[in-house]
Amino acid sequence: MTAGLVDAVVLAAGGATRMGGEDKLLTPLGDAPLIVWSLRAFEQAPEVRHVVVTASPANRDQIADVIHAARLTKVTRVILGGTSRAGSVLCGLEALADGGAAFAAIHDGARPFVTPGIIARGVQAAHAHGAAVAAVPSVDTVKLVTPAGRVSRTLPREQVWLAQTPQIGPLDALLEAHRRNRDRLADFTDDVALLEHEGVPVHVFESDAGNVKITRPADLQAARVRVASMPGYPDAMTEPDTQQ
Repeated sequence: MTAGLVDAVVLAAGGATRMGGEDKLLTPLGDAPLIVWSLRAFEQAPEVRHVVVTASPANRDQIADVIHAARLTKVTRVILGGTSRAGSVLCGLEALADGGAAFAAIHDGARPFVTPGIIARGVQAAHAHGAAVAAVPSVDTVKLVTPAGRVSRTLPREQVWLAQTPQIGPLDALLEAHRRNRDRLADFTDDVALLEHEGVPVHVFESDAGNVKITRPADLQAARVRVASMPGYPDAMTEPDTQQ
C-alpha cells in the first residue's frame, strides 16, 4: 500500500425510476453524456490515480463506449455494480482492493458538476482526518418529523450540513465496513455512514452548493440551462470551482 495514494469509484449503476425510464448517466449534457462530466473532473484531479466505474447490466456496454470516446485514461475498469447503492460501492471497492491505494474516493456519477478543486479538498481532508465527506452548511432550518407529520425536534442549524459526494476514506476500512455489513447494505445510502456505524470518525469538508445530484427530469433541465450559460460553452468542460 502506498501512503496517501487515492483511487476512486464512480457510481453509474443506479436505476432510472425517477427519470421516467431514461438513463440519466447517458443522457446528453452539453458536449457529452452526463457521466462524462464527473469523470472529467477526476481525470483532471492530480490527487487521483485510477478510477473504477460501476454500471448496470443495462448500461455497462454504453458506459464503456462513452468513456472510450471521451479518452478518459484514468478509468481502468467498468464493472457491474450491486442491487443497492452501497452494494455497488462494495463492488467498486473490491475492484480497487489489490491496487495498493491507501484511500478510496466514492462519487455519484449523477453529480456532474464536481470539480477538481472539490476533489482536492476532499483528499486533503482525508489525509488530515482519515475519512471525509463533501458537504455544505444548511441554509434552512431542519425539522425532525414523525410519520404522522408532527415536528418532534428542531435541529440547531449551525450543526446541520448536507452531505454530497465525493466521500473519501481509508480503502481498507471502507472495504471491511462494507463487507461486515454485506447483509444490510441497502440500509445505507451514504458511503461514510458505514464508517460512522463502525465507530470511525468522519469529518466534513466544504463542497459547493452547485455540486448537485441529477435525480428528476427537472434537475436535468436545470443542468442543461446551467451548462448553456457557462463561459466558453459549448467548449467548457467543467464548472469553475467557486471555493478556490
